Amino acid sequence: MTKRTIEELKDAVNSAINSNDAASLMECADELDALATSEAEAVAHNARGVGFYVRGNYAAALEHWHRAMAMHEELGNRSDVARVTLNIGNVYSSTGNYAAALEHYHRALAVFEEIGNRTGVASVTLNIGNVHFSTGNYPSALENYHRALAVFEELGNSSKVARLTGNIGNVHYTTGNYPSALESYHRALAMHEELCESGSVAATTGSIGVMHSSTGNHAAALEHLYRALAMHEELGESRSVALVTGNIISAMFESGEHAEAEALLQTMDNMQINEPEIVVQREHHRALLQEHHGNLDEARATLRAALLIAQEHMLAAKQAGVRKTLRDLALKQNDLAGYVEHNNEYTRINEEINGKESTLKMAMQDKQREIDAKDREHAQHMAVLHSTLPKHVAERVARGEVVNDHFDNASVIFLDIVGFTELSSTMSSQDVITLLDNIFTQCDAICEKHDVTKIKTIGDSYMCVSFDNVVNAARCALDFLHIAPTSHPVHFRIGIHIGPLTAGVIGTQRMQYDVWGDSVNVASRMESTSEAGRVHVSEVFASNLKSNQESIIKNPISESHEIPLVTSHSSLVTSSESLVTSSESLVTIERGSFDIKGKGMMKTYWLENRTT
Repeated sequence: MTKRTIEELKDAVNSAINSNDAASLMECADELDALATSEAEAVAHNARGVGFYVRGNYAAALEHWHRAMAMHEELGNRSDVARVTLNIGNVYSSTGNYAAALEHYHRALAVFEEIGNRTGVASVTLNIGNVHFSTGNYPSALENYHRALAVFEELGNSSKVARLTGNIGNVHYTTGNYPSALESYHRALAMHEELCESGSVAATTGSIGVMHSSTGNHAAALEHLYRALAMHEELGESRSVALVTGNIISAMFESGEHAEAEALLQTMDNMQINEPEIVVQREHHRALLQEHHGNLDEARATLRAALLIAQEHMLAAKQAGVRKTLRDLALKQNDLAGYVEHNNEYTRINEEINGKESTLKMAMQDKQREIDAKDREHAQHMAVLHSTLPKHVAERVARGEVVNDHFDNASVIFLDIVGFTELSSTMSSQDVITLLDNIFTQCDAICEKHDVTKIKTIGDSYMCVSFDNVVNAARCALDFLHIAPTSHPVHFRIGIHIGPLTAGVIGTQRMQYDVWGDSVNVASRMESTSEAGRVHVSEVFASNLKSNQESIIKNPISESHEIPLVTSHSSLVTSSESLVTSSESLVTIERGSFDIKGKGMMKTYWLENRTT
């Protein structure tokens, strides 16, 4: 077996992390150990940390991540330090130590912001949202989810977009908005399935199951939960297996399937469970089964132990559930004092939760309105940008980038309507506008067809640039000659030159994407010295076109944007009078030398569309 390089192993580790593949992570770690370098060792510790985390062994995960952290700090790998800090925060979040989790998340966030890692910033923001969700601060959770979602959408990270869609569904579910929750879950599930993300498909399927259980549809709940359980077991995700198993037991209790619930509880007893919420849920189930069998004293002892865990980790909802069961149990045992104690605490916690939930729901509604308003404002902003700037430039501006690019070989095309001044003098103003709109709309479509960027219109002139493909520029210019206005017959004069230029966005209110440089001036001169119905090009453009065609002939490729060549037409002809380049149809023919303003004497060519 061929040994993989450290870069190949890093890619394999990242792939395994994305798919929660603990087995592959451990295999990669073993291979990294064999490389016997400090960097490989640090990556190996991180891989093992993730592997143990996926399997629910948080102590081992922390051990490896702290070792990875020390090595990355020594190596000066700031990005890796931030990632490991984020992972350590995940352990604390999973074990209910939310204060420590937030501390590590904000530490990681500061590093990611410092080094300009937007993916890292969005990932930490997502996890900060998770902490706020777990602690019941739903407005802050929603705000962080939407903030992270916007970044991942801009980055084109479909996987994280799907995950955040599911998280937003969790917020809607927890606050009682079941229709919105179910809609978000199904949308997230479809995205995860399309991306073939098995772990996320399983988790979202489980969420849909819990959703159905809450609405009393136990058959649908168990169907989804068992499907999720099978997927988590196949993936070896012990934490998720425990969580879903507990949810299945809850659904069984609600539907009266006590024997099946007891069998599953025995299965849970053999699992290593560290998350306090799952532990409290398991012990609550145990107490209910003990009560079902008439073992009331055992049930009370089990519930008191569960209550201590819930109190220690400030799990208010779990405390309320346990208090309610203790209250009902005290009534069965004629324990008046116990009944009063637990009823008072249950009422107090419920009032606290309900009051908090009412406040939070109002705050959430305000926050959602604020988020919706920002989304609408952003959409309007993007619509304006897309209407004034090329799409790829608009997206960069929206991200806050300063667009200032240099191109060594850009083909600049100018088109002008011959005799437009005289023509327009015989037309109404409305007819002039209609004619220009018709012509330039067709120009826009031709540019899009050939991947050429429109720059601007100047009166009756049209300017566009092909930044990296001389053939596209030639094809675009030749297609311009065939534009057919619906009203008055017109002829076009076109010029092209290729060379270096600078491109960027100017202005803040009415932004414009423009290009500058001597190449623009020469292209303009090519147009002004052209003739009606012809494309006039500089010698350097003709030479670049010739070289491009020779390259295609020597190395034919099949991409749709190139022109397939016919073998019998592949010869190139050069004479003292003309320079001819040909594929199936592109031909440049020497026109002669002209005195070009600011450039002196220049040899120029006609570009024609022929079969040779």
